[in-house]
Amino acid sequence: MSTSSSSRFKPRNDPITFEVLRHRLWQINDEQGKTIVNVSGSPVATEGNDFNVALLNADGEVVTVGPYIIAHVSAISVIVENAINLLGEENIQSGDMYLTNDPWMGAAHQNDVCVIQPVFWEGRRIAWTASVIHQVDVGGPRPGSWNPLARSVFDEAPRYRMLKIVREGALQPEAAATYLTNSRLPDLVELDLRAQIACANVARSRLFELITRYGVETIINAFEDNLDYAEMLFLRKLEELPDGEAYGEDHMDHDGLSEELYTVRCRAVKNGGRILLDFAGTSPQAPGFINTAYAGALAGAFSALFPYLCPEIPWNAGVLRLVDTVVEEGTVHNALFPAPVGFGVVHSTHCTTNAAALALGKLLAASERYYVDAMAGWSGSPFVYNIFGKDDQDQPFATMLLSSDVQGCGARAFGDGFDVGGKLTAPQANVANIESIEGNFPLLYLYRRRTCDSGGAGEWRGGVSGEVAFTLHHAEEMDITPNTWGVSISATGGLLGGYPGGGATVLLKRSTDLAGSWSSGKLPQHFDQLNGEALEILPAKCSFTMVPGDVFGAIPHGGGGIGDPLKRNPDRVAADVRQRLVSPDWARLLYGTALNDDGTVDFEETKLLRQTMRQKRIDAGFSRLPLPVDAGSLLDDDSSIPSGALREARGWLYCGDCLKSIAPVEEPVKSYLLLWHRPLAAAGPLIGLRKGGNRLDFELWEYACPHCGTLISVEQKHRQDKDDEPDFRRLIQNS
Repeated sequence: MSTSSSSRFKPRNDPITFEVLRHRLWQINDEQGKTIVNVSGSPVATEGNDFNVALLNADGEVVTVGPYIIAHVSAISVIVENAINLLGEENIQSGDMYLTNDPWMGAAHQNDVCVIQPVFWEGRRIAWTASVIHQVDVGGPRPGSWNPLARSVFDEAPRYRMLKIVREGALQPEAAATYLTNSRLPDLVELDLRAQIACANVARSRLFELITRYGVETIINAFEDNLDYAEMLFLRKLEELPDGEAYGEDHMDHDGLSEELYTVRCRAVKNGGRILLDFAGTSPQAPGFINTAYAGALAGAFSALFPYLCPEIPWNAGVLRLVDTVVEEGTVHNALFPAPVGFGVVHSTHCTTNAAALALGKLLAASERYYVDAMAGWSGSPFVYNIFGKDDQDQPFATMLLSSDVQGCGARAFGDGFDVGGKLTAPQANVANIESIEGNFPLLYLYRRRTCDSGGAGEWRGGVSGEVAFTLHHAEEMDITPNTWGVSISATGGLLGGYPGGGATVLLKRSTDLAGSWSSGKLPQHFDQLNGEALEILPAKCSFTMVPGDVFGAIPHGGGGIGDPLKRNPDRVAADVRQRLVSPDWARLLYGTALNDDGTVDFEETKLLRQTMRQKRIDAGFSRLPLPVDAGSLLDDDSSIPSGALREARGWLYCGDCLKSIAPVEEPVKSYLLLWHRPLAAAGPLIGLRKGGNRLDFELWEYACPHCGTLISVEQKHRQDKDDEPDFRRLIQNS
């Protein structure tokens, strides 16, 4: 569809039928998801919601995606396109279903098994259905199918390339047996497989009911109307956003083999009715298993694009018609065969989402109309751990546990981020109940609670995360493989002068006296309350065996903040301290808020403290260019503009806080701002604990208004990086 914002959307079906059918298609897709939850026996799917479903048109364009893991199906068209090319049109038959987990066919990684089904009506292909579930174990040298020591894909789980799992409506026993024979948990994996087949059958049946009622052409028209409608809405939004360019990046600090650094870079360029996501400059593919194939890069990009730019627009391929991507071959998110890719979906794909989200957040923050949609970083890094062993009844147990879904969300331009709100890539994220985990596995949790000081500081605070600690119970030993990143640098960037959120931390304390504590009626609430060996802060990726008395801890990312923390209402800071979301010490250090002994705000001391902190910024910072001739101040203060946002008027840029001029629009405004460098630990106590908060090759670059000291931007920068990202002035050109 080629349209303009001035034209009205004209559905092929009449308007009432259009509305009825687009909602009916959503409902059919939702029923696919409900079927998986009802049939699958895996807690990964039934409680963790680590799956997704989609409906596609005959050509493989996504018509509707489920509300679960966006990355699973946002690039599902790559799988369908490869299926058509590999199998040939003449070999794709009614009643068949195909299974693939091959990343070079479009799967996220080998554990994310996809089942696609062509839907035919009277010999004509009219649609595809698709589902993806993270299977607990699909084979390979390591339990859980992740091999941190893999150096090629041949060291990982087996790949299946369009295995015909169902023929003419019947499960193929030889194909299913071939698939299941490699799994350590074939019974559990078979339940997931049958759940995917069941959801495909449900979707096909519901589509046939619609066709019987409305006719096949009406249903085909409904598919295309959905795509055209989303395209029209997205085009309208793009035309209302100012043209400009913004930059975001994120870093992975472990590749499975060593603590090397890998960076995904994204330049978001909005020009008229199109947007470009350019990932040029991303790090080359890694020797370890954090890579992903090309579909993973697309999935990561779209997982940021949909929630940031399309909160009120249907998420389908109509939106993607207006999106261009540049993804270089041989990089961590477009790795060449046979690179190891076993954990790419929760590394390079997710890192791609973070970089794109930060860039898109900056574009939104530059729009007076849509700045309220701007969000700081809140994807963080996935935090997952596979456990395997035998309980005291000699029964095997295994699962994947998630801390990803208790991450803190990024702050919004008008409010704090949600605490323990989950990850950006899963709108309907879920986390298993502690009681369910303890009932199914020989574990005992010491706690799962909100993590103090994990939310990025800002005028609007990032959401705090949820930390956990557990030990073995009714088992002699257990193998555990934690996987995350961001243990030495935060993966949740702040926006408009807000600080990054707390990073990920992997903890282990061995040989504790838990049994003695419990017998005396004590339940330790912190690692420092446990006797035993010295507390270990582990690498982002590791494997080890736990025995009774050992305690494992996981702290996932908090959300990034928005706006200068010194602009935060002191009463809000005091409330955060009362709720143990911010500690008194960091309330003073980051927010410049002084509290009385009873927890109330000392407003006079707070006022003086904040004035002193702003003056220290002015005294300590330096600018690369002297301020130009003063163009005066703006008189029309608009309080709706968030702290840290620059204002443009009369050809000049002004501080959004003091409203004094900084630079002409055409000048590089960052060169006129005050800049100073500090260690990462200055942003909070949970950033980079693995490196003691002082990673030597990274530091905070803090930019502030030269007149009032208000923070404009806070960035985590590599010491060798040049300040060559798009300047702030590009964000408001042509606004």
